[in-house]
Amino acid sequence: QMKIYKITNIVGNEGFACMRQSNKQYVREVEVLDVWWDDWCSGGKKIGDFVECLGANICKVSVFEALRKHFDGLKAVPLRINKTQKELKAKNPKRLRWLPQEEVPLVSFYATECFDCLPQSSIVKNERGGVRLIGGAEMKGEIIIPREEGKGIFFSKEVVGDYDFFTLKGSGHSFCTERVKTFCEAQGYENVVFLEKGEII
Repeated sequence: QMKIYKITNIVGNEGFACMRQSNKQYVREVEVLDVWWDDWCSGGKKIGDFVECLGANICKVSVFEALRKHFDGLKAVPLRINKTQKELKAKNPKRLRWLPQEEVPLVSFYATECFDCLPQSSIVKNERGGVRLIGGAEMKGEIIIPREEGKGIFFSKEVVGDYDFFTLKGSGHSFCTERVKTFCEAQGYENVVFLEKGEII
């Protein structure tokens, strides 16, 4: 059995800048993802190896290249970093405490492979076609609430094969395996959290 995780970040993680993406875009459907440096959920102006951005996985290009070298099924989507009204109006943008001053190449990415989960998975579908996962690990502020025993989302080993990144078919929920978590921890990547969501069985 192999545990699976959702990659996320601590919102407002101390010192780290965060982004927001265009709410009119879906990372899988665009050539370029529009993003802004965001003051609202920011913890500072440092650019982490992974960057908090609701609805998209964003990391340094160097991190993405390392992941792609080790794992299959990842696609990069370039970012267009736009200026917010606050940036445009600021007399001295350098003094905005949430706005990174360094130029670090960043990229968004997603898992290209989509698989159905097993029927014993604890998920709820709503009428709009959204899928809610029940019983997986969750973040409450900076605290991780652990996964409930026996609950979560389950995939078949036969179906997933050797993929370490994949998406639940018909949803925006992406997962990675324990191998990815171990790799990222060995590299010492910062500003990334792995929430245990289920297993490959």
